[in-house]
Amino acid sequence: MLDNANLHASDKILTLSNSISFLRILLIVPTIAALASDNANLALALMAFAYITDIADGYVARKTNTISEFGKALDPVADKLYVAALLIAMISKELVPIWFALLVIGKDAITMIGAVLARKKIHAVLPSNVWGKAAVLATIITLFLAVRGVSQDILLFGWLISTVLIVVAFIIYAIRALQITKQIPLRTNE
Repeated sequence: MLDNANLHASDKILTLSNSISFLRILLIVPTIAALASDNANLALALMAFAYITDIADGYVARKTNTISEFGKALDPVADKLYVAALLIAMISKELVPIWFALLVIGKDAITMIGAVLARKKIHAVLPSNVWGKAAVLATIITLFLAVRGVSQDILLFGWLISTVLIVVAFIIYAIRALQITKQIPLRTNE
């Protein structure tokens, strides 16, 4: 069980790790432009770089002891914006099935709403879990393979693995959020 005292972080906004998360949001435009112009190699390079920024922001925050409430919120928002934009662009190029895009975007929307509600209750952002990180990795690999143009059999396997991990991560996150919010009394701003 997550230690409730470790949920709260600093109030800093201007940190290197937050700048890295913000960079991921900025990478949306060139990635979508590369996909739109059928420049798969550039799109793949930008997707790989965006994923590296996702790993780097958390690493930098931990190593420099600059974990912040803003960063804990910005990181998943950056992830969700990037992936949603990528999925929408990929649907338009018929590189991803609509059902999968709806699953990912729907799960992300529900998770964000839940995170906002949990934040109001405990005044902290719940960190992601290992299953969520595995789901993101599987999804990114599958999207990468789709842009690369691999066979439909491989992509079907990727969609299925990603779907299972997304569902498991969502269930575990929801259970953990309910457990934590039930343990912590409602705070009032006095």
